[in-house]
Amino acid sequence: MYWRPIREADLLGCLELQPACLGDQIVGRGAALRVWKGLLENPCFLANVIESEAPVAGRKIVGCGMGVFVAGTFADGEIADPRPGVNARIIASVASGKPVVLNRAEIAAGNAGAGLDFVNLYGTWREGALNPGQLAEVHALLGTSFVEHFAGYRFNRVLKEAAGAAGIAFARATGTYRLVAEFPETESALAVVTRESAQAAPYSVAAALYRYQAPVLRLSPAEQKLLSAALSGKTDAELSVELGLSVEAAKKRWLSIFARADQYLPEILSQPDVESEGRGPQKRHRVLAYIRRHPEELRPFAWEG
Repeated sequence: MYWRPIREADLLGCLELQPACLGDQIVGRGAALRVWKGLLENPCFLANVIESEAPVAGRKIVGCGMGVFVAGTFADGEIADPRPGVNARIIASVASGKPVVLNRAEIAAGNAGAGLDFVNLYGTWREGALNPGQLAEVHALLGTSFVEHFAGYRFNRVLKEAAGAAGIAFARATGTYRLVAEFPETESALAVVTRESAQAAPYSVAAALYRYQAPVLRLSPAEQKLLSAALSGKTDAELSVELGLSVEAAKKRWLSIFARADQYLPEILSQPDVESEGRGPQKRHRVLAYIRRHPEELRPFAWEG
């Protein structure tokens, strides 16, 4: 098994893993599905799928994690007055045109300020189809994919409405989710991770998310996009196709990134093998090695001035 970012073709398969999390109770299934499809292009929404190389019960997708950054006032209200239907209220807010999910500027402000509240909409698996070994692997991959995908954000609280007995048991077993309330009528529970609960379990998945550093390179969104794509080892020709740029434009973007590194963190490039202006590949290697260690450089951030 392995994890990867979600694709549009995966969405319906992921949503069917745990129908109770669809969030259609207020707006209906059709409207809820339209909201989910819209979220795929929204910077507030992040998602991964767990895929098996050999189909399990006829399907290759065996687990998924999907969530959104939400307004702090919404998180405050959910914790102060816990009740079933967190997902439904989020979906209904988007459908009504008054979303409680954050836009890019609000995410940037949260990263630069007091932190971000996040709702884990789906953290589930193909229940009943996995043997104990497969289930353990899915649980591990959900944790590692969450850290790798979400590292670099300044987390405040993570909320989740755990669905079903297995989901509630899993939330308890993490050691970092605190059950705020249980809802026997829907067989669900509201669970919350805070900085304090994560730090109380220093070797947990959640604790890794709270080891935040502010970025220093002041990268533009376009530069972040290039670096994110380049992390997989793509050539300039491949990057130009993926990003819709000319090769020359991609090269100019690299030069801009090198200039930022030289201005804000010159030690990245102050190595004997990258001093020459003609050593572009070595410079890229140094920059990308730094970015892998510092994912916060690829996240939205509201710079002063």
